[in-house]
Amino acid sequence: MMTPEPSTQPGTNGVWTFVFIDMIMFSLIFIVFLSEKWRLPQLYRSDQAHLNFLFGLANALVLLTSSLLMAEAVHRARSGDGLRARNRLAGCLFLAAVFCANKIFEYHAKLTAGFTPARDSFFSFYFFMTGAHFLHVLGGMVFIGHCLAHAERDAGQPDYIRTIENTGLFWHFVDLLWLFIFPLLYLTRSA
Repeated sequence: MMTPEPSTQPGTNGVWTFVFIDMIMFSLIFIVFLSEKWRLPQLYRSDQAHLNFLFGLANALVLLTSSLLMAEAVHRARSGDGLRARNRLAGCLFLAAVFCANKIFEYHAKLTAGFTPARDSFFSFYFFMTGAHFLHVLGGMVFIGHCLAHAERDAGQPDYIRTIENTGLFWHFVDLLWLFIFPLLYLTRSA
């Protein structure tokens, strides 16, 4: 009887399923957002002018850099280099905290200026999409922190590799989400 070859797919089926379902959910939100933007182009153009492009861009760069650090941490963990994996995870966690601080500052500025979710559909979508993404970032930080705490001791171990790969998959998904949210909210102008 032949034994099956080990899978080269990173992560577990559970994380892939979660990411797929989450991707469908966000895709539906994006479709509804775009249909509303098409229906109310002047409102969306006017409201979008109140968003600070630099906040969105800074967050995109922060998350892309954190994604690079996460990929490097997974690579180091697979090779058994716990110290370097830990350092990359610490950098990733720091950048996630920078993202959160930037987002909180941006939320505060919007809310104190009177741009609340109740203002209109654009700001309802803005706070819903970025808020849901923010919660994903916080969840990712918990997973990254767990991997960070065990990196030096467990790097190279199959269970740890599976855990850090799952965390990396989730984190890359979080980063990818922002790469859709950023242009939808901050860049694309209504016709």
